[in-house]
Amino acid sequence: MWLADLFLPARGDRFLTLLDRHVGILTRVAHAFRLYATDGTQSLSDSIESIQKEADGCLTELTSALRDAFITPIDRQDIYSLGEAIDDMIDYFNSAAREISIFKVTSTDHIRAIAETLEEAANAIAAAVRSIKSNPQVAWEKAGEARHAENVVEHRYRVALAELFDSGDVPRIFKLREVYRHLSNGADRADTIGRLIGKIVIKAT
Repeated sequence: MWLADLFLPARGDRFLTLLDRHVGILTRVAHAFRLYATDGTQSLSDSIESIQKEADGCLTELTSALRDAFITPIDRQDIYSLGEAIDDMIDYFNSAAREISIFKVTSTDHIRAIAETLEEAANAIAAAVRSIKSNPQVAWEKAGEARHAENVVEHRYRVALAELFDSGDVPRIFKLREVYRHLSNGADRADTIGRLIGKIVIKAT
């Protein structure tokens, strides 16, 4: 079975280590964003941008490893798609933080609630990736939690937009709509990541 080859130190560990580092960055940026949404400290926004650049480097390293590898332990496209989706989710956190800062908008209850849900999703993603080797069942369950976050955020997103449009404050509507959109897209990526991990687990059984 190809799964036995997945975890040979010279093969599988290289990619699992890179993915482990990538999801570690994801949890850090998710936590920083939740704190930023709570108290608005500018240094947290700057930290998020710095972490996002670190993630870009991690994705580049993963891509290089894929290019150099003759044989990959997991389907080559699945590895790349997973890394890309993780990086996209990190990018959306950064975009939301950047626009809160640039637009000088005050965080809302909706932003704070979405940030909390997305942090939980990021933690579930990290647990799923780190369980692929040791416990595929846990990986499957945690991937499901990440996917569920998209439904929670989508509901909150629609409620937030409805309240925003009712406010009549046009400049604020345009500014906050962009922030909400980035967070909604981040939840979409959490769903994508959950599906990709599920696909990897299914292929391994």
